[in-house]
Amino acid sequence: MKFYFLKICLFLPYLIHAQFNYVAHRGASFLAPENTCASINLAWKMGVKAAECDVMITKDSQVVVFHDKTTGRLLEKNYKIKETDYKEFKDLSIELTNNNLPKFKGEKVPLLKDLLINLPDSVTLVIEIKCGTEILNPLKKVLNNYWKTGNLSFISFGYKTIMAIKKAFPEIPCYFLAHMKMDINKRIDELLKGPLDGIDLNHKIINNNLVNKFNKFGKDIWCYTVDSPKIAHRMINLGVNGITTNRPKWLKDVLNSKTFK
Repeated sequence: MKFYFLKICLFLPYLIHAQFNYVAHRGASFLAPENTCASINLAWKMGVKAAECDVMITKDSQVVVFHDKTTGRLLEKNYKIKETDYKEFKDLSIELTNNNLPKFKGEKVPLLKDLLINLPDSVTLVIEIKCGTEILNPLKKVLNNYWKTGNLSFISFGYKTIMAIKKAFPEIPCYFLAHMKMDINKRIDELLKGPLDGIDLNHKIINNNLVNKFNKFGKDIWCYTVDSPKIAHRMINLGVNGITTNRPKWLKDVLNSKTFK
């Protein structure tokens, strides 16, 4: 009985991540402003089991939820995040896109702690690290103080960064992000046999051979960013574990509809 329980515990991270096929990209960002409390909470309300957000640190070492290095694309003033204290832009409203619903006007740039405080038990918040290892100590403080419920995963395009994150948080699944095949090929042995839990790839470079190779070593393969039902269907057929999309509920509904089948 003890061995059986231990075996379940060892495979628990994979069981948790096998429960979802759709990861809400920057939250439900088609309808609500990206990387906001509104977009993340909307994903949970839609019944999505995983949502992704981007984080980096400010000049005053706050772990802020934001994608770009500068604020100009989304805010009325342009600041370099790493050179600016959070208080300088925390009260500025994020501009809505053409698809965002008017009711979400006035959303602000949140801190990671704001997403963790009310994280539901049954979901996974996928955190993309958009800076380097300088985030480690601030991140540890935030998780120690505010992560009480729900599941987490980390992703990063920085190989050294995601390896450092995995070392710091060995109990949390970590995935290396890659856009081109060469990024995978040049470190394939490390990715297959090392401590990372899998990879998160541009859907264009995923094929059956790659999926089988990583699954053989007990590693997951996720993909990004897919809003096409046709491409999503192909990814599912290949055996991809997670599909990152801007339209999680819509994509799931279309794929499950009789008309698509």
